[in-house]
Amino acid sequence: MPRRRLRELEERQQRQDWLDRNAPVLAKWLWLLFWLVIPRTLAETLTLDVVASAFPAAGTVGEVLGALASLAYGAFLWQLRTVGGRYRTAALCSLAGSAGSAVILFAVPEESGLWWALSLPAAVLELVSVYQECNAHADVLEGLDDRLAGKWRLLWRWKIGLLLGIFGSVLLMLLSVLLSLLVMLAIAVGAIVVAVLQLVYLYRTAKLFRQHCPAALPEHLE
Repeated sequence: MPRRRLRELEERQQRQDWLDRNAPVLAKWLWLLFWLVIPRTLAETLTLDVVASAFPAAGTVGEVLGALASLAYGAFLWQLRTVGGRYRTAALCSLAGSAGSAVILFAVPEESGLWWALSLPAAVLELVSVYQECNAHADVLEGLDDRLAGKWRLLWRWKIGLLLGIFGSVLLMLLSVLLSLLVMLAIAVGAIVVAVLQLVYLYRTAKLFRQHCPAALPEHLE
């Protein structure tokens, strides 16, 4: 048998062994991440200035919901650490950023110097977490669904663009409140679109690994 053919058979067997070990873990925890995207997106929408300024109570609810959902999201990512190093990094950054945001929310006066000093590192950690998570999903899909992997690599750019837009709108408020509110409204629409895409991609990714471990997820994913 030609060496090339032997190499292909070895690579195929290695891939199958990898799936046998990791598909159940990916199927389970990606499915749970899928459900957490919904409350996280709701929280992000409620805390936007254009919403919170009109409904202060909604902003408070959004901040608490967002803190809890973000901590849970980081904990679920941590369960995927055995699959790849990117998941570990994403989880650590997510948990650290969420913990920092919770401290800022409950213990630091808004708009104080300390508030700004802590908010910037928390935002950086969130950016790193998003980058690592999307690329981790893409990595595990390589060779199984390259098209979906490419969509994950594109999605992180959109998510980081939204995060930078939120930070920019806060700075823009110093120049023009009206312009800042318009930017925040556009960001809210963009966040909904990105959240829908993330839900679709997580569902498709979880279902793909579900096919390699039929007992990993509920039957309605068949």
